[in-house]
Amino acid sequence: MSMSNVPFDQPVSSADPGMGKPIAILALVFVLGLLTVGLIYSMGTPAQPDGNTADTTNQVDATQPAEPDEDESVEEASPPGEPYVAANGESPLPKHGEGIAEPIPPKQLITQEEYNAEPPQDSTLPTPDGPVAWTEAHKYLGQTITVKGTIVDTNNIGGICFLNYDPDWQGKFYIAIFKEAFDLLPDPPEVHYLNRTLLVTGKITLHRDRPQIEVRDMSQIEAVE
Repeated sequence: MSMSNVPFDQPVSSADPGMGKPIAILALVFVLGLLTVGLIYSMGTPAQPDGNTADTTNQVDATQPAEPDEDESVEEASPPGEPYVAANGESPLPKHGEGIAEPIPPKQLITQEEYNAEPPQDSTLPTPDGPVAWTEAHKYLGQTITVKGTIVDTNNIGGICFLNYDPDWQGKFYIAIFKEAFDLLPDPPEVHYLNRTLLVTGKITLHRDRPQIEVRDMSQIEAVE
């Protein structure tokens, strides 16, 4: 059979239909497919289980966390100009049409001099022969000494009880008694040691720049009658 230069050969007989008819069928199927996709897209969100079509205008923003209770209604949107508040607080994302808020300016927590300062060094003073007044305890950083003083302020936070030698205790020496120690006392430590003069033995350390002695064994404390 001779070849032709045209794109598709004409059928040579009724038994040879050529390529035109199959291509026409494929084109028809393609057009029907496009029409089907367009119809589905135009119908929008499918019906809900109860038979009602979902209202896309009232859908909750997908970026917001799901409500813990399905029966709980969605809160109304905040009035214009007010920040959008999500279920767990203010949303970091602006609503449509809102501008992006200015970032919070950084806050310097310490000065450059404090940052560059050398860490506190352990004391080089000789170990004292006897008890040291609580007002001098900070001078013996890193040493194990006995400190004497009268407790005038206490604060029990559950796991630790703080014994202070001054009602204006900020930045001053104090005693920190841990729960495993004060559970052995007949009275709560904040009551048992208030207004009593104590001899407390332990290592002088710093906690948030305050000198302290940690007490984890009641043998470290002796009350002076």
